[in-house]
Amino acid sequence: MAASPTPDFTVSDADKLAIASHVVPAIMESFRAMSSEGVVTADDVIDTLSLGIATMLENDTHIRTPEDTEAAMQSVETFVNRWARRLRDGRSSPDGPSFLAKSIEKYRAELAEIEAQAAGQS
Repeated sequence: MAASPTPDFTVSDADKLAIASHVVPAIMESFRAMSSEGVVTADDVIDTLSLGIATMLENDTHIRTPEDTEAAMQSVETFVNRWARRLRDGRSSPDGPSFLAKSIEKYRAELAEIEAQAAGQS
C-alpha cells in the first residue's frame, strides 16, 4: 500500500459493496448475540473494522518506516472518505435509508429464509 502513490484496486466497487452489505451486518449481529444486553455500538463495529485494516497494514512488507506508516494511514483516510461520500451521495434523499439500513434489512431477510429452509428440512 505505501509503496504505490495510486491505489492498486483489483476488485470492482460493486463487489466491494456486496461484501460490505454482508460483513457489516454479520459483525453487528455477532456482537448483538455476544452482548449480555443485546446491544452493539457503532464504535465497536468501527473498532473491529479498524482491527481488520490494522492487520493488513501490519502484514504489508512495504510498510517499514514511520513515513511508510503515515502514507498508509493517509491512504486509509482517503479510502474511507471516498466511500463515505459515495454512500451519502447514493441515498435517494437526505432522509432516505442508508446503505447500512438497507444491508441490515437484506441480511435479516436472507437469514430468515435460511432458517425457514432449515426448519422445513427438519
